[in-house]
Amino acid sequence: MSVAEPVEPSKSPSDIHAVFRAHSAYLRGEPGGRRCQLKAAKLDGRNLDGVNLHQATLSGSTLTRASLQETDFSNADLFACDFSAANLRGACLNKADLRGANFTLANLSGAKLRAADLRPGHILQWGEEVKRVSSLADANLDGADLTDANVSEANMAMSSAKGAIFHDVVLHAVNLAGADLSGADLTGCNLKNANLTGTNLDGADLSGANLTDANLRNVDLSKANIETANMMGAIHRDSQRPLPGEIEVMLREHSKWIASNGTMGERANLKDYDLAELDFSSCDVRGVCFDGANLKGAAFVRSELFLTSFQGANLEETDFSFARASGTNFAGALLLNAVFISTRVEDAEIIGPDGHKTGRSLFARFRGADLNGVNFAGSIFDGADLSDADLSGAKLEFAKIKRARGLD
Repeated sequence: MSVAEPVEPSKSPSDIHAVFRAHSAYLRGEPGGRRCQLKAAKLDGRNLDGVNLHQATLSGSTLTRASLQETDFSNADLFACDFSAANLRGACLNKADLRGANFTLANLSGAKLRAADLRPGHILQWGEEVKRVSSLADANLDGADLTDANVSEANMAMSSAKGAIFHDVVLHAVNLAGADLSGADLTGCNLKNANLTGTNLDGADLSGANLTDANLRNVDLSKANIETANMMGAIHRDSQRPLPGEIEVMLREHSKWIASNGTMGERANLKDYDLAELDFSSCDVRGVCFDGANLKGAAFVRSELFLTSFQGANLEETDFSFARASGTNFAGALLLNAVFISTRVEDAEIIGPDGHKTGRSLFARFRGADLNGVNFAGSIFDGADLSDADLSGAKLEFAKIKRARGLD
């Protein structure tokens, strides 16, 4: 834990470089040398390319948009520093204290972060302890070396780490949603409870990795090496049943759309597509449009169907077992002999543009749907509109139904 320090007054470039020259003398053991201690310093936009800041203290400092190419931060105290949009190409951050640091949109391509500490930082502000998660969101880590680093709980959503080395890295509970880890070395790393929704793992090596309870929805594992990886409890697709390439790309872009709140990627629109017999099991298809699509014999086992639309689709014999269908639209769909074993069919809470709850919700809708012969055994209906639906031969006797509309 660290106590927030008072912000130092801005120094002129000559003052800053005088501090760094004294630090270099300190590292060489020369008379007059002095270790750099610039806590909470304002260094935004400064050009510090190639400066030797080994063992320096810069905790709480801001270096946004700074140029730090080939700069040596090894063993430095960079606790809670802000490096957002900074250029750290080829920089050395080996064994640096980076707890609670912000690297959002930073360029760390080719950087060395071996044994760096990127765990959350705990800061005491006005008597209150604040947990600050390290952020590498939207950062460029292509070719970076993070061997033996601890990146627990960090936000790496939408980051690019193509060909990066994560050998034996602790990535416990890290958010890698929409990230590009193609060709990365993830051997022996700990990804327990990590969120890898929509992550590109093409050509990645995950041999010996711990993926216990990890979320691998919308991830194509057929092109990754997962031999000897621990997949116990992980939510993942069958690597032997990949989707067509076009669909894989669309789901990956859709995951980026979700992870970035619509600012990146693209919402998947599969309206009127022929998707018969395809396996979408364990996919995250929240908000995807399947209106009018042919999904006869397809599978959505354990899939996330929040606000997904199947309006007018052919869902004959489609398997939705163990899926979560919150606010899902099945209006007018053909669901003849479809399977909803132990599926949660519930209403979806509506969140406003500001991200706050509105107090309103949207029922799952089966208005006018053909539910003849559908198996709802063990399903939970907590908010569903079944008005004008054809329930002939539907197996509802073992379903738990409440707050449903359209049932006599």
